[in-house]
Amino acid sequence: MDLSPGRSRLGLAAVLALAVVSRLAVMATVAGGSLEDPDNYLPLARSLADGRGFCFKGRPTAYRPPLYPLVLAPLVRAFGPEPTRAILGLHLALGLGTVALTFATARRWGLSPGIGLVAAAIVACDPVLIVQGREVMTETLAAFLLTATLAALAGPPNQGAVLGGLGFGFSGLCRPSTLPASALTALVLMVRGPGSWRTRLGRALMLVVMTALPLAPWAWRNAVLFGEAVWTTTHGGYTLALANNPVYYDEVLHGPPGAVWSGANQQAWWQANNLANGGLTEPKADRALRADALRTITARPRDFVDASLARLGRFWALAPSGAVYPWKVRLAVAVWTMPFWLALGFGLLRADFWRWPKVTAPAVVIALSIVHAVFWTDMRMRAPIVPALALIAAGAMSSRGRSPDPKMVSRNNLEEK
Repeated sequence: MDLSPGRSRLGLAAVLALAVVSRLAVMATVAGGSLEDPDNYLPLARSLADGRGFCFKGRPTAYRPPLYPLVLAPLVRAFGPEPTRAILGLHLALGLGTVALTFATARRWGLSPGIGLVAAAIVACDPVLIVQGREVMTETLAAFLLTATLAALAGPPNQGAVLGGLGFGFSGLCRPSTLPASALTALVLMVRGPGSWRTRLGRALMLVVMTALPLAPWAWRNAVLFGEAVWTTTHGGYTLALANNPVYYDEVLHGPPGAVWSGANQQAWWQANNLANGGLTEPKADRALRADALRTITARPRDFVDASLARLGRFWALAPSGAVYPWKVRLAVAVWTMPFWLALGFGLLRADFWRWPKVTAPAVVIALSIVHAVFWTDMRMRAPIVPALALIAAGAMSSRGRSPDPKMVSRNNLEEK
């Protein structure tokens, strides 16, 4: 699937146009109204825009990660407290950037321009990514950041360790569930990376240090305000407990097929936890919820294993839940996802996807899957790794790695010497 430079540029322009059309078609349904903001990122952005700091209802908080509200704050300041069109424009730009970075990563991996365009087209049309663009949530930004990280890791090795680490750090400030991908990538770099073992070890350590660098100011701020460093959020205990509590196990795990935990009993569980932990600081409440979840896991290990398998089933589902979406939507998503997953399976069977730097894509996929096997999950939470999945799936079509970016090859060879 080799293409001339002119045809490659034309093809990328066509894929970007496809990404614009697909996203605008979904965004048009909300462009005149308010966006859904289930996690209250806009109130945090308004607080920042007004100069009141990272606060919710007047109180300093670390319950949500800070990067996305920081990105939204200038839009709130410029366009008012409900900058719907500005946020949609931001998400559209991030979506286009993710498509372009997917193509760039494929080329850095040595995949042909045609294969790169296939990967970019998958990202342009993926329904999970498209739908997330119309909500005030972190998935769109996280997908952009993780794809930029993959592109950086495919660059010159030393530079890749620095920029890739920074990419993981900013991804963690946007969506903390992506942070374990940094640790797994560092391990993979030590085992499968280029150079001697000392060189690989040094680069892996550099990647970890650079991951921590963007997190450090946030941890320092939280140490000042709460008396202890919070490197990510105080939300982890809640999401662990939400997925591992007796009510959830009984109603969903042992409930009717396809059961979704919602309604009065979930509300009652939420209110009971608020009552029990209402007088605690955020870090202490986080620890209390985590301890509750761990007690449930310890007391009901079989249920925990079954629940983890069920969570992975939702994370990798062919279609969203029938309790939430109509059958036509579910059918359309399943028709898209089935061949995607088939190509993904073939891609993972290729030996070259377990060598550096292509192995970084399976690493981030495995890391996020492990996280969501334990914590609360649904299908939308795989949005950040869709570009990695697209690269693996498209790579299954390649007979061999060829037509790499000549400039990148020469830079890598020079650095290795």
